[in-house]
Amino acid sequence: MKTILVGDIHLKARIMLPLVDQVVHEQGAQQIILMGDYLDDYGCTEDARLYLDELNFLIDWKIKMEASDIKIISLLGNHDAPYLTGELRGYSLKSDFNMLTGNQDISDVISDKLLKLGVQVAFQLDDFLVSHAGYCRGIKQRKWHLRPITMSDKDLRWVSELDNHIGSRGGFGYNGSPIWADFRDLVRNPSLDVTNQIVGHTPQRTIIFDEEKDVHYQLVDIDTFTLRFEEETNQYKYMGDGSLLLYSNGELESIATNWMNKDNLKVLMDQRHP
Repeated sequence: MKTILVGDIHLKARIMLPLVDQVVHEQGAQQIILMGDYLDDYGCTEDARLYLDELNFLIDWKIKMEASDIKIISLLGNHDAPYLTGELRGYSLKSDFNMLTGNQDISDVISDKLLKLGVQVAFQLDDFLVSHAGYCRGIKQRKWHLRPITMSDKDLRWVSELDNHIGSRGGFGYNGSPIWADFRDLVRNPSLDVTNQIVGHTPQRTIIFDEEKDVHYQLVDIDTFTLRFEEETNQYKYMGDGSLLLYSNGELESIATNWMNKDNLKVLMDQRHP
């Protein structure tokens, strides 16, 4: 099955997903995997309307694609987990939702929309295990990682455990969870159980293919839709080139998009400076 894999979104769905649509049409893909982190970005955490508009766009897009017999897999990122558990972070939305949602709690509104996306921790794509951040040595894959998350007490406790297992990315020590592991930790401490992985989470300028034949693993990082904020100029610039990953018959291919253009950057800058 031809599959398109899409890096971290971070409130850029309305820019990114039309690019995905074009590649899906050109390649004849039947499945799309979204790598998570649909929410939060620098300069956006007080704009509740942007969060709602982006999530609603994502949900409507998923419904449209599935109506066309294209399967959508939505993975859970570390920026999404706090809205499920209610344990919001310093980078989470700070704006008051009351004017938009009739006094509903922030976490309740967003968690409901994440459940509609069907978020899950990991997906097995033939020989590749796909997750937001990846599995380091000593981190075990669990059965529940491969199914959509619910709001049961057990699921929320498990999600909270993943979200508090940060590792070297802002934490103390190595081997973060599959929503927190840094790509460098995956390279330094590769899983002994999971041989081939596709991840996002760690921003890259272009898709990174890291292969080590001696230990029989392949790591691929596709987080290519990141903007970089330059404080000295108070401007945003492209960091990643917006490449998508095509998987077909066991083969991986980087697919270029028209992400890096002035019109897209202007829209994204305006969103980040309302």
